[in-house]
Amino acid sequence: MPLARRALLDDRDFAGSEPVVLLGCCEPLRVRAGGCTADAEYFCEAAGAAFAEKYEWEASDDADSSDDDGEGEGDGSPGEEYGSKKKGGKDKSVGSGGALKMSDLLKDKNLYELLSIAEGASQDELKKAYRGLCLTAHPDKVAAMDPAEAKKVQERFVQIQEAYEILSEPSKRMQYDSTLDFDESLPKFKPDSGKDFFEVFSEAFKRNARFSIKRPVPELGSMEDEPRVWKRFYDFWYDFQSWRDPVMLAQKAGEEICDLEDAECREERRWMMRENARVAKFYKQEEKERISKLVSLAESFDPRVLAEKEAKQAARKAEAARREEERTAAKRAKDEAERLKREAEEAERAAAEQKRREEKAAREAVKERVKKCRQRLRSFHPAVKELVLLDQLNEVCLQLQEEQLQELGDKVEKALASKKDPQEAAAALMRQAMESIGLRPVAPTQEDEASTSSGPASQEDDDLKRQKEEERLKKAKENEAKRKIEEEKHAAERAAREAEKAEERKKKEEQKKKEQAAAEAAKRQQEKKEEQKAKKQEEKLKKQEEQESLRKEQQKEEAKQRALEQAEQAKAANLAKQQEMETERQVQLYSNDRVDRLNKLDPLSDEQLTQALRDSLEADAGLAGALKLLRDSSTEEEVSLDRVMALVSEVSAVWSLGLEPPAEIRPPNEIRNRAKTARKRLRKIASAFASSCDLSAADPVAASDWQRGIADGSRELPTWSAKAKEDEKAVPAASPDSPTAPGGKKKKKQDKTKEENLDELLAEFGMDSPAGGGKKSGKKKK
Repeated sequence: MPLARRALLDDRDFAGSEPVVLLGCCEPLRVRAGGCTADAEYFCEAAGAAFAEKYEWEASDDADSSDDDGEGEGDGSPGEEYGSKKKGGKDKSVGSGGALKMSDLLKDKNLYELLSIAEGASQDELKKAYRGLCLTAHPDKVAAMDPAEAKKVQERFVQIQEAYEILSEPSKRMQYDSTLDFDESLPKFKPDSGKDFFEVFSEAFKRNARFSIKRPVPELGSMEDEPRVWKRFYDFWYDFQSWRDPVMLAQKAGEEICDLEDAECREERRWMMRENARVAKFYKQEEKERISKLVSLAESFDPRVLAEKEAKQAARKAEAARREEERTAAKRAKDEAERLKREAEEAERAAAEQKRREEKAAREAVKERVKKCRQRLRSFHPAVKELVLLDQLNEVCLQLQEEQLQELGDKVEKALASKKDPQEAAAALMRQAMESIGLRPVAPTQEDEASTSSGPASQEDDDLKRQKEEERLKKAKENEAKRKIEEEKHAAERAAREAEKAEERKKKEEQKKKEQAAAEAAKRQQEKKEEQKAKKQEEKLKKQEEQESLRKEQQKEEAKQRALEQAEQAKAANLAKQQEMETERQVQLYSNDRVDRLNKLDPLSDEQLTQALRDSLEADAGLAGALKLLRDSSTEEEVSLDRVMALVSEVSAVWSLGLEPPAEIRPPNEIRNRAKTARKRLRKIASAFASSCDLSAADPVAASDWQRGIADGSRELPTWSAKAKEDEKAVPAASPDSPTAPGGKKKKKQDKTKEENLDELLAEFGMDSPAGGGKKSGKKKK
């Protein structure tokens, strides 16, 4: 943040009771003045660069110097620090914005050789050499000699003084050093050439190090340097700040540079600085690119950089190999884990399958054993068929388990093997098994033959028969009910199957109808598509024909448009060329006009010009009246002087040089500088004359309308224009009765313009007319 600027009041009349605010945006700072007053309580209000330099910059400079002490740790010999940070912390670019002026005595002279010092000499060495030369080369220290030799000694001493003045001021020394011949070539180096890299490039960096603003400048070093050392070296040179003045480089290359001392005002000086900066911008960039190329070239061949790159590349390769190995190992581990998982899953599936097969085999074995047990138990029925019903035995076989069947079979087999009533024992075992499952044992029915000899059956046989009949009827009813249920079930199943078949037939028919309808729709759609395709193809062909026709029309229009554009461009280029030629013509016309008038002005002295004004004032009462009107008016000095120059511009041709030049015309610098010098001179003479001439007898009424308009500001001040100059040249000066020349053209006489008045005035003072601006020889003055 910039420091505040405040007013420094160091006045005897200021008592210091209340601060005087001169800048409202600043905070008052009470500092003891230590100036012209002896008041102990006298304080001042701080403002301006003088106060800041005395009271505020001292502390900041100390801080800056302390900060700078830690910089530049690299190797490098100390030298003159041409460029540095300005006060206030702003880093301004090196260069004055203007060219360095040197007298003719120093042209083509090397100032360092003149002072017998090296180009990189410090200020102390420069001062010591200058003092030594003053003791030996001063004219007063040299013995008496002839005038020619004394003149040479005097000129040499003047050269020494001017050289010391230039080199002792850092900014001028920078400008001068920027113009010296310098080897800007880049080193030529090949790695396989056998040359030492450090020897080849150290010389180039040392050669360019003299232009560095920052000091000390680090050296290239050697192969043993640590990476931080040579990295700091390259960082320094990539951020290299050169104090070479690009304006001086541009001037040395032949560019036109504006002289800031020729500026008449602050705005023109700034414009000149901008123009110089615009021209110098290319050379500044060229200098930066040259240094950048040098650093890049050195870095590309530096063995330390190459070694580090190789090490980094090897490290990257090793890291890539390590990562690849890790990735491969991870992949292998993943594949192994997946393989183990698959094997475990396969083993688990195999175990489950084996277990399922074993269970199935066990079930089959159990079934087979049960089957054998049932077959075995049924095989005992023939032995007890009169006592046990086969259906009930089958039911027992179906409901008993394997162990029960095995046990029952063993018991029945054992009972049958016994000798005492085996059939009844076996039947009793079977009936016991039937009762265990909830069946009531029923004996098989037998057709008893009626005995002719025997009487009627007993009551017990009748009851048994009825019971058997009831059981038979009951079983028949049950069987009939079961049969009906089965028939109903079968009928329902058949009906369901018939319904399903009917539904399927219906669905198939519907599906067939749908397929037929879809086929017909697809056929119609295909036919429609074919029609649309044919129609589109026809439309496409028609559209292509239309597009082709339109394209041809567009091509014709484009060709026509291009022709018009080319004609417009040619016309614009022709117009621009005409304007450029017109501008060049106007500049040439203006330059020739200025040269003619300057050539007329150069032989005239200030006294002669002043006398010409006096004579014109005596001869022209209107001029005297206009000057009196201007003197009586309250007009600013600069505006008043412009009006005076406009009034006296009609006196002779040279006085128009004092008018403001046209802003749109830029003549060559040499002519422009001469015209500026002449303008300053004429305005100074006219100002002195207007303020000192006697206008007591002048009559403002005698002034013409134009003169009064110029005096009171109601008319615009005259300026140079090409049209007026051409009209002035085109006015014929021949009289109507002049003889005609061969070919039918009249002879022209020289026009009596106001230049003749100047010739007459020169003749009155006994002087010859300037070349190209006077009357013809042979004419006599009036």
